[in-house]
Amino acid sequence: MADPESSTRPPERERVSLPARSPWLERLLIPFASLENRNFRLLWLGQLGQASAMWADQVGRSWLTWELTGSATAVGLVNLFRAIPLITLGLVGGVVADRFDKRGVLIVIQLWSLGIYAAMAVLLVGGWIQLWHIYLTAFLLGGGMAMNQPVRTSFIPQLLERRLLVNAISLNSIAINVTRLAGPAAIGFLIAVAGGNVAPAYVVATVVYVLILVTTFMIDAPSESGARRDVSITRDLLDGFHYMLVENRMVLVLVVLAMGPLAFAMSYIVLLPVFVTEKLHMGPSAFGLLQSVSAIGALAGGLTLASMGNVPHKGRMLLITGVSYGAMVMLLGGLPVPMLAFAVVVVAGASQTVFRTANNSTLLEITPRQYQGRVVSATFLDMGVQSLAAILAGAVTDRWDVSMGFVVIGGICVLIVTFIGLAVPRVRRL
Repeated sequence: MADPESSTRPPERERVSLPARSPWLERLLIPFASLENRNFRLLWLGQLGQASAMWADQVGRSWLTWELTGSATAVGLVNLFRAIPLITLGLVGGVVADRFDKRGVLIVIQLWSLGIYAAMAVLLVGGWIQLWHIYLTAFLLGGGMAMNQPVRTSFIPQLLERRLLVNAISLNSIAINVTRLAGPAAIGFLIAVAGGNVAPAYVVATVVYVLILVTTFMIDAPSESGARRDVSITRDLLDGFHYMLVENRMVLVLVVLAMGPLAFAMSYIVLLPVFVTEKLHMGPSAFGLLQSVSAIGALAGGLTLASMGNVPHKGRMLLITGVSYGAMVMLLGGLPVPMLAFAVVVVAGASQTVFRTANNSTLLEITPRQYQGRVVSATFLDMGVQSLAAILAGAVTDRWDVSMGFVVIGGICVLIVTFIGLAVPRVRRL
């Protein structure tokens, strides 16, 4: 198997001599080491902007659908239309990432998303918006997202040395969680100031995507196009499956392992409104606060991992944080005290972020460059399982109560992680 480390060293022009810094400043900057690389810094700014636009869309689209229909089912359908392309096109996105120049693909994807955000802004400003517009544009945006993340994540090893992979992926997680902490509240405030008009959210998202395009154009990385005109996309897709199923089964093990924390345990979010109402006896403010507190935990976990450099024993970390996440979800369902619930959510958020970062960085480290896009895209299958897990959680809650819903999905997470840890001892040695 090709050594992935041999091809992950950045070009010489990326190695910049920096002025001497004091020891305390060096320690302070350890979590942000990857940002010293200009190309990764530009890619990361794009991730920050993309996450900001995503939260603006999620808040604005849900509020707009509720205003137009007054139907919770209609709001739920928005997420369904967004998820369909994520599930069905994610693997194709991985093939595209492995075949073509990643910078060029990102530019095309971002132009696609920019056009959709701009169309929504025009429809809203002109007062022409209809429900079918909301569903169609959600579906089209989902298609862009399905292509974007495999390309963006598999681009990182092309820009940085292997020792910085954990740090870089942690910083990507931090970007998402920083915007998750502040973005929804800021967009909600903007909509409120506009008298309930959602148009400003899409104007902001459109401007942000222009800035994302600028930063992507500025990336100056050597092309590593893997396009092979004599091989079809279908053949490349099947080749990716063959690699995961036959050549490197540890990749498949890690993808299955992630089903526990990132599909089953993570579906607890759909039960939070019921939990807040029935267990905490509180309202929407507590619901929003729980999600913000979770983001604080995720930020803490991301910063801690980013500070550790090239983390040893990632396998053990995966098993510990996977079990921790499932256990916290199980515990949360039985807590009627708000302060205890907030504390548990902080630990859950930190466990989820550390698990995701360790899982993604390990997948990239053990996978040759030519397969990295397809391997990353396989993790999008978690989203499909998460949808099914959410249905299961809702059915259990309706049949018994919300505490049982949390116990079932958290328990399945713990069982999956424990089974993999016992059945595949090699995971513990990663």
